[in-house]
Amino acid sequence: MAGTDSSQKIIFQNPCIILNEVQLPENVGMVMRAMLNFGFKNLRLVNPKVNLNDKKIISSSAGAYNIIGNNIKIFNSLEESIEDIKCLCATSVRKRDLDSFVGNPRNTIEKISIDILNSHSIGFLFGPEKSGLKNNDLALANRVINIPTNRAFGSLNLAMSVNIICYEWYIRNNDIENMHHYHEKDIANKKEVTVFSDRLIQILNDTNFFINSEEQEKLVNNLKNIFFKSNLTNKELRILHGVITNIKKN
Repeated sequence: MAGTDSSQKIIFQNPCIILNEVQLPENVGMVMRAMLNFGFKNLRLVNPKVNLNDKKIISSSAGAYNIIGNNIKIFNSLEESIEDIKCLCATSVRKRDLDSFVGNPRNTIEKISIDILNSHSIGFLFGPEKSGLKNNDLALANRVINIPTNRAFGSLNLAMSVNIICYEWYIRNNDIENMHHYHEKDIANKKEVTVFSDRLIQILNDTNFFINSEEQEKLVNNLKNIFFKSNLTNKELRILHGVITNIKKN
């Protein structure tokens, strides 16, 4: 699979994903895939309406079934599935008549206490595809998560919802590298960029590219800015040198 490095060890996250009365086998498989993308492996199914041996689950999991399939726990009731949970976060798109702590995925995860973070007793609860969680389900939760969506079309696929929660948890609780350049070690220094930009500007002068002196300074500064802000690599500079060399010959 694209993006998969089998030599890397998976660092698993502690929380569990709880699916209440899941109805479609494809969603179970895609939930597994989303979970494994972000290192989740603990999946609990409450009164599932699917056959766990369904080939649709295996195929839609894109290989995640081989790992998460051994960690699935099945329960007959929601109450039974959360007996060991200290912090239950339930997802719901609708406004409910409950006096609950409601937040988006990011600020909800930020507010979970450090003591609970380090334990295995956090659960993220998701309702069935057709109707979502009921009030009596949400009443069992410490917090309700509302995923912001377009109000005119707010219905999220179950696996997509799980993906968002797992992503936010992963980003919050792992040391994720900031944006980086794939060839950071080959980034050209300012002297090398200056040599190129000066060469380009000289060629433009020689070919009468600049129509008048009033606009020349402004245009030169804009041209320089294009190259100086771009974190060009030495390889890219060599390519650009080659391009203008060829243009000059012609």
